Amino acid sequence: MIERLTGRRALLVAGIAGVLAVALVLALRLGGTTEEQGPPTGAARLVPAGALAYLHVSTDTDREATRRALDVVARFPGLRAMRDGALTRLQALRPGFSVRRDLEPWMGEEAAVALLDTGGPAAGTLLVVEVRDSRRAQAFLARAGARPAGAYRGTALSSLGALSAAFVGSHLVVGQAPGVRFAVDAHGGRARALAADPVFRRATGDLPARRAADLYLPAAGVTRLLRERAGLAGAAGSLLDQAGLRGVSLALSARDRGVEVLVHSVHDRRARGDAARPFVPALVSAVPRDAMAYIGLTGLDRALARVLRDGLAGERAARLVGRARLELSRRAGVDLRADVLPLFQGEVAVWLAPAQPSPILTLVAATRNEATTREAFAQLQAPLARLFAPPNAGPGQAPVFEQRTVDGVEAFLLRLAPGVELDYAVFDGKLVVSTALDGIRKVKRSGGSIAADGSFAAALGDRPDRVTSLVFLDLSQLLGLAERTGLTESPAYQRLRDDLRQVRAIGIAASDGETDSTTELFLQTT
Repeated sequence: MIERLTGRRALLVAGIAGVLAVALVLALRLGGTTEEQGPPTGAARLVPAGALAYLHVSTDTDREATRRALDVVARFPGLRAMRDGALTRLQALRPGFSVRRDLEPWMGEEAAVALLDTGGPAAGTLLVVEVRDSRRAQAFLARAGARPAGAYRGTALSSLGALSAAFVGSHLVVGQAPGVRFAVDAHGGRARALAADPVFRRATGDLPARRAADLYLPAAGVTRLLRERAGLAGAAGSLLDQAGLRGVSLALSARDRGVEVLVHSVHDRRARGDAARPFVPALVSAVPRDAMAYIGLTGLDRALARVLRDGLAGERAARLVGRARLELSRRAGVDLRADVLPLFQGEVAVWLAPAQPSPILTLVAATRNEATTREAFAQLQAPLARLFAPPNAGPGQAPVFEQRTVDGVEAFLLRLAPGVELDYAVFDGKLVVSTALDGIRKVKRSGGSIAADGSFAAALGDRPDRVTSLVFLDLSQLLGLAERTGLTESPAYQRLRDDLRQVRAIGIAASDGETDSTTELFLQTT
């Protein structure tokens, strides 16, 4: 775990690193009108290849991306607080600090901060800022208290409390002395910089030109900086730290209707194992327009196979499933692995729709042979009823499937408890399993697909043709539901509530290559 800095060194590091956050705000405020282009990336040529993290911000005042990002900062109270906090730290470093007076006159088109592996528990910090007026930049350092501190390989050094600073090429570099000396060596071709690292190049080579900021983490950085931490950082680390991960980049872009985050991961295929199967999301047409959440995926058969094999559903359930497999095989000739699991091998759509007294959860899978599917599920009825029976249920007390007709379709209903049921039907080349008959009815009627919803189109309209998973969340509906069930009492939610209310919907599209995977996340703002 990285140590927390204390005392004056903490103030200096926080203040200098705060330049990065203020740099973005500065660039946003001054956005010009030239044609969109990718940001400059020269700072990566001064950062060690073994950096644990590399955060890069475009401060190009002529990019449309910066103007759009300004709108995002203005919408989210949390981002405004981060911006104001950075300014406060800089004012603590130097009373009377002014963005317009102290940064505007000399800052160039990019800024970056890297966390460096020092070999100990504390990471080093290296700030790299492009300079367009070195005289004014030197005056800024002097006002911040910098003092001459000799030279290294002909490059003048300055001391800034516990930190060193140097002008290296067209950049100002600030950090611990070893990091600053490395930047001098890298500029002279005597050290291997991050820009030459093959994993970094693969992870960042195809990032969108419209990005305002990007972050790169090697596998070691994901583990050390994220996975070992609690809260949201730990959760993000767990999601990113997949088997065989070598490095991952994240790019942040502001668009007219929201915010786009692209995550590009580089993997070692040999260590990663089987990748998810790509598919064309055809079943999205079966998801009703009022759905407040939708997930499209493949590979559900493998998850269910693990349940059958390893008893992940619990010891009692595992015994019942095992016994049901033997009974079905002997008496009805139904093989769960051969007749049921293949139904979930291809695309599966899972969606949640609002209803009273509780939302409806529905799963839809395609079937090529409706008769075989009906027969297999008919034979599963008794084992499933026993599976969901109360532990102390006596003879005649176990629930049983009841036949119903829904819009001309034969459906089957299993009541598990008052207001709780499991229903299924097979029709139109689909298997539909739902927690309410109305879920089956919505699929049968096809009164309008979620694909025609404006928020869905905004969040996922630019998705790839083939994906490995697709997610849509109508956050405004989901938050309303959660608040009605007591979420407002959570202190964590109270802290995030104002920011979350700025998000109308979330769309996530993931796609896989041989060694790379890409996830596109879009937040539609209100």
